[in-house]
Amino acid sequence: MHYTYTRNREISKLTLGTVQLGMAYGIANKKGKPAESESFNILQTAIEGGVNSLDTSLHYGDAETVIGNYLLSSQNNLQNLILTTKFKITPEKDLSKKDVERQIYDFVGHSLERLNIKKIPVYMLHNPEDMTLYGDVVPNTLNKLKKEGLIGMAAVSVYSSEEVKEMLKNDIYEAIQIPMNIFDNRLIKSGYLKQLHATDKVVFVRSIFLQGLFFMDPAFLTGNLKNAREPLLKLAGLAEKEGMSIQQLALSAIRDMEGVSSLVIGAETPEQVQENIMLMEGPSISEQTAYEISSLFDSIPVHILNPGMWRK
Repeated sequence: MHYTYTRNREISKLTLGTVQLGMAYGIANKKGKPAESESFNILQTAIEGGVNSLDTSLHYGDAETVIGNYLLSSQNNLQNLILTTKFKITPEKDLSKKDVERQIYDFVGHSLERLNIKKIPVYMLHNPEDMTLYGDVVPNTLNKLKKEGLIGMAAVSVYSSEEVKEMLKNDIYEAIQIPMNIFDNRLIKSGYLKQLHATDKVVFVRSIFLQGLFFMDPAFLTGNLKNAREPLLKLAGLAEKEGMSIQQLALSAIRDMEGVSSLVIGAETPEQVQENIMLMEGPSISEQTAYEISSLFDSIPVHILNPGMWRK
């Protein structure tokens, strides 16, 4: 396993995404939510493979509880485990600053209890709007939690360049999670990936396989996903030309970008974890293929890039 050294931390280039451990998730998911014993096998396989970074959320069904139960039962030394969990403020009528602070403290307490840990290494806003929606109470509360030793780094999960720009305005946010893949190069073109690297932010990248869309048969796509047929055929052709699987091409292209700390990839089985670990050790893409990616997929419609807009 390769690691990124940043902010005095060693982070595995592969972060295990755990939404699949708490709920059925993903357009290509065929197995549904695994049993807890199977989830333990998934986690154990990742740890044994050198993965020291897990990504979860208070809102991923019972994923936090599954991880917490695993941590209690594990015989591994997990002192250096970098565990990211997320929260989102619940909108209520006439929320005061004290109400927002109370919610955040409550969420921290719930996550600490469910995860069976005393400090959350990376505590992440699930909704980027929460950075500004409640004024300065959110960053101030995160700063208090950090000083009290309840969280390590404060972070935010974003969707757009504008949200990255907002995140960079406040030093409290030391880590970020961004969507990026062969089809979606918006944060590269905007220059924000370079800015994140220049300011020493920990950058987690999700959706490198576009939630499984890369592995769907283009002939069977329906709804507005029909527009993805041509790009998917081009992707398959590019992978064949490079002599790689689509998985390897998609992963290597993002893995090797300067400024990318770790790739967040979920798994439904231990075998998928092993496959992802092998892919992390795979070859880099050629300069010619990198150039073709930037030109072939320069104008993918946003309704394909954003899974929230998919209509089957």
